[in-house]
Amino acid sequence: MRRHDGRKRGVPALRIKEDHSIMFSDTPVPDLFIHDMMPKLSGNAVKCYLFLNSVSAYGSRDATRADIADRLGISEEAVDESLLELQRMHLIIVGDTDISITDLKMLELQKRYRPIASSLPSEITERENLNQERERMVNLIKMTFFQGIMTFMWYDQIDRWFEAYGFEPEVVYALFQEAANNNRLDGPGYANRIAEDWAAAGVRTYDQLSVYYARFLEKNKIKAYVGKKLRRLLTEYDLKDIDMWIDEFGYDREIIDEALSKTRGASKPSIRFVTAVLKDWHESGLTTLDEVRKHEKDRQSDAARARSKQVPVRDNRGNFREGEERALGSEAGYDTRMPRINPEEPEDGLEA
Repeated sequence: MRRHDGRKRGVPALRIKEDHSIMFSDTPVPDLFIHDMMPKLSGNAVKCYLFLNSVSAYGSRDATRADIADRLGISEEAVDESLLELQRMHLIIVGDTDISITDLKMLELQKRYRPIASSLPSEITERENLNQERERMVNLIKMTFFQGIMTFMWYDQIDRWFEAYGFEPEVVYALFQEAANNNRLDGPGYANRIAEDWAAAGVRTYDQLSVYYARFLEKNKIKAYVGKKLRRLLTEYDLKDIDMWIDEFGYDREIIDEALSKTRGASKPSIRFVTAVLKDWHESGLTTLDEVRKHEKDRQSDAARARSKQVPVRDNRGNFREGEERALGSEAGYDTRMPRINPEEPEDGLEA
């Protein structure tokens, strides 16, 4: 039996090629580049990247740095700087003889890939429900704060907050709300710092966040109250001390106010003095205002008893007898009237 050969004898293998005019062609650029990478690049680097993508769309092509500089209207030094910038951003790989453009979509897929081990059906169902709730919240965040267009770096940050900190979806939404209230949605830095603070405070659920906010607002009121009482602007170190009063010592506004009252009359009241007072109370195991006042009253009583037991210092008043005082008055030379000398008057009433 003869095998059928689909190719006709004498007809060469066909080569498929694109026959489009470069004038009306398109250069596909990933949205990952437009939204995440492009805002961080210089203008020359963006031009260089777009040009490399345009050229690579038509296969391999030889081009020197001088060729790229001429096409883009920049110097060869600017081309070198742009290529280094693109390489640092992992957008291209510069070899000895060629330049490769990185597949951004594959990189993103590799970052998002998680190997899944075998799980029980109940665990799979729970994970799917959790992912659906998170996906719903991510879409709500995208529509509320980004008008439906959210960059990929935010998706990465949200995944990190879910996985690393274990936030509930409502907590992540509150995180974006906080950043939006302060006009800080230009990048993830501000929101990430807030997320770190919340995680460090043990916040995971929305109920825990509500308790945290109530305590946070009360703490800010105490800081403002302390600054007003001390008549000064608080420094960063002052604020850390006040945080220690509240978080470590566990003191409320009443006890802090009692410590502030000890600065009454001071020309320059200091936070360090108040910290020393509160630290003493804390180390003495005082937790209520009544205990503090009793402690201070006992301390004053002990100080008064200690003063009464001290030997009084004697002075020299009354140590001289009256006769001695008179003798001293005429002989010691103190306040002694000097004799009056008048050459015209005869001495002892005799004429010269």
